[in-house]
Amino acid sequence: MGKTVGENYYEMEEYEDNLAIETLNRIYLDKVINPYKKSKKIIDMHTHTNYSDGDLSPQELIRLAIDKRIGTLAITDHDTIEGIKKVNRNEDIIVDSGIEIINGIELSAKADKGRMHILGYGIDLKNKALNKKMIDLKNNSLNSVLSIMEQIKRDYGLRFIYEDIKALVNANHNLGRPDLAKLCVKYGYATTSQDAFDKYLIDAYNKTRQTSKELTYQECLELIINSGGIPVLAHPKSLELSEKEFLILLKEMISCGLKGIEVYHSSNSKEVMNYYLEIANKYGLLISGGSDFHGKSVKPDIELGTGKDNNIKIKKLSLLDKLHN
Repeated sequence: MGKTVGENYYEMEEYEDNLAIETLNRIYLDKVINPYKKSKKIIDMHTHTNYSDGDLSPQELIRLAIDKRIGTLAITDHDTIEGIKKVNRNEDIIVDSGIEIINGIELSAKADKGRMHILGYGIDLKNKALNKKMIDLKNNSLNSVLSIMEQIKRDYGLRFIYEDIKALVNANHNLGRPDLAKLCVKYGYATTSQDAFDKYLIDAYNKTRQTSKELTYQECLELIINSGGIPVLAHPKSLELSEKEFLILLKEMISCGLKGIEVYHSSNSKEVMNYYLEIANKYGLLISGGSDFHGKSVKPDIELGTGKDNNIKIKKLSLLDKLHN
């Protein structure tokens, strides 16, 4: 007995579906994977997702990295590992492209002036002490943001409606000043996020920082090392120290377990990069670098992989060699 019209219809529909899938797979391989594999890869060891203060999800960040011809990508969210935990290394685009994803974090440490951040690479995401500390840091981030919010209310009369404050309190990501900057733009208190920082948030942070419960750099180093990671001093220029002050601090940090320094960064000129390269070689520190990419709404002038005005294009790092050993 021959096939019914209905059976022929469904067979034809299944054939067309399979043909469509094959066509999409061919386009995917021809337009995305093959050009990526044939290109000369670069390295970016400093990026952020929307689990801290970035714009993109981990998956969106990885897809952008492939589009930007990045061969090695470290996800280093502020004071959280939730973003890197969401990366599925068995996802087709990761397996097919062969992009290397590095576990990372960027911890905030107490500093008398400027900002001190310490990057941790190759950390064990299942480490119990690390995961417990992440809960504490998330609570601290909320308290810090609420303190800054109160400060700008007192100093500048800036107020936000209850619904927006509630959304901050209930946010899944770690809060930071960029969250307040976005609100300032939304309410017309500032024209851009950077404008909000310049007008209100830097000053408010400096006034409230002494009451914050940030980790000491010793605690940051210990946390990273005990979770199997390699600690690296991020963008040292942000410490705002004289050369003498910086070298004194650096030696102290090395004695406490610091292993590397971020030489290449979007905020560094060639001269500054060369200076930190000399420092790294002099003190036997591993060399790292990255764009510090957040996305268009936070740092619109910084591109993934290439930094600010193409000031970085990293092909090799001693830190990466160490991670591969």
